[in-house]
Amino acid sequence: MGGTFISLRLNHVECSELKTSAPYRAFGNAKRRVQGRFNHAGREYALWVTDPAYERRFLSKLDGDYRINQCYLTISLGEEYNKAVYKLIAGIIELDGTQTHERI
Repeated sequence: MGGTFISLRLNHVECSELKTSAPYRAFGNAKRRVQGRFNHAGREYALWVTDPAYERRFLSKLDGDYRINQCYLTISLGEEYNKAVYKLIAGIIELDGTQTHERI
């Protein structure tokens, strides 16, 4: 691959789920992460969230799944890592304005 390749795409989704957890705890890594799950164009996605405001907000909550309705997700291609490029949720824009984020 070589070089830096960064791309952004804004996707509208009806419903998204954010999961807060420590996915590698079983391997001795207790770092907590936020992962977004959503459907777009007939495909299901599970991508790490790197939006700083949402990371702070959701890492302050208990581990679990939280629902977000009607939003735009900014999908980004991160920098190359181990000869692969990964998609990330770089930004979240909620449309309903409630931002209650109840645990499901």
